[in-house]
Amino acid sequence: MEREKLTINKIRAFYFMSGLLKLQQEDPRCSVCKSRKEVAEEIMERFNEFKAGVNLDPIPEIFKKKFQDVEDILSKIKLPEKPIPQRKEGNCHFPDKECLVKECFEVFEDLVEEDED
Repeated sequence: MEREKLTINKIRAFYFMSGLLKLQQEDPRCSVCKSRKEVAEEIMERFNEFKAGVNLDPIPEIFKKKFQDVEDILSKIKLPEKPIPQRKEGNCHFPDKECLVKECFEVFEDLVEEDED
């Protein structure tokens, strides 16, 4: 039962990040940002590693569907060929030098880290 909970939590965390990455590809600044590209590549790599070792059999169908949604969303993520370091270029204006995508990635890492403990 514990393994099932961990699997579900990881699927939920990947679902969160894939949704964020999908939405931010429509943002005029984030869509071409170097930080978003780096986070997207990391999420894709981690999801592929997770996918290679996960057993979906014991989890409820709704989470199997979310797993498939993550696969679908990540397969359609558009990454810039020549990403721009938006903050360094003076184009990103979030306060305190925060990056929306990086901040969300930190939340993702915290969720996944707790699962591995």
